[in-house]
Amino acid sequence: GSGFDLSQIKSVIQRNSVAVDPVRESGQTPQAVKDIYRSDLGELLTTYYFEEKLDEKERFIIPAKNISTRERFDMPGRGIDAIGYRIHADGQTELLIAEAKVSNQQSNPPSVVDQTDDSIYKSLKNYHDNLNTIQQRLVEYMKYLPKSEMMAILCFVIEIESGKTPSITYGCGLVRDYTCTDESRDFGKMRQNATEFEPGNIHFAIFSFTEETIESTVDLF
Repeated sequence: GSGFDLSQIKSVIQRNSVAVDPVRESGQTPQAVKDIYRSDLGELLTTYYFEEKLDEKERFIIPAKNISTRERFDMPGRGIDAIGYRIHADGQTELLIAEAKVSNQQSNPPSVVDQTDDSIYKSLKNYHDNLNTIQQRLVEYMKYLPKSEMMAILCFVIEIESGKTPSITYGCGLVRDYTCTDESRDFGKMRQNATEFEPGNIHFAIFSFTEETIESTVDLF
C-alpha cells in the first residue's frame, strides 16, 4: 500500500537468476581439485585486503564472501571474486568489482595478469564493457546478503537498469612469491591500458610471500 512499484526489480531478478543445477541437487559430490585452493587463497587475501587492510576511509564493505557461497564446490569460483561497496562522506556510493589471481610464474607480468582468457585484465575489461554482466552478478550476489546489506547493492542494480554507470573501483589482487615479484612490471596492461577502464578506478595490489612458497602455502591451506 506504499505505492512503491516492485515490477522493475522483479523483472531484473527473473532475467538474471541462475538456473537450478540438477547434478548438484541430486546429491553428487565430485572430488575437489588443488586449483580450488589456489583460487580460494587468492580470493581470501584479496577480500581481506580491500575490507581490512586499507586506510579506514578507503575500505570497502564486502558483505558476503565467495569462499562460503560457492555454487560448485568442485570448481574454482566463477564470476567476480569479490563484490563490495563503500559510502563516501558526501553520501556517494562506490562499487568494488575485484579479481584475484595466484602465480609463481617467473615472467613479469605473469600470464594471469593480462594474457590468459581468464586473466585479471580480460575479466575486468569484460565487466567494464558489459554493465549488464555486472548487474547479473549483483542480482545473484544479493541472494546471500542479509537484508541490512541488500539496499546498497540494489541501488547499483537499479542504477545500471536506468542506463547509468555506477562509480566503480576495479580491484586486482595478485599473489606472488617474493623471488619472482617485480613491482614495476607485474601490473602489466592494468597499468599500461588504465584509460580503458575510465570512468572507473583501478586498485592493484600485489601480495608477496617471503617465508613460504605459494605451493607450500596452498598445501597448508
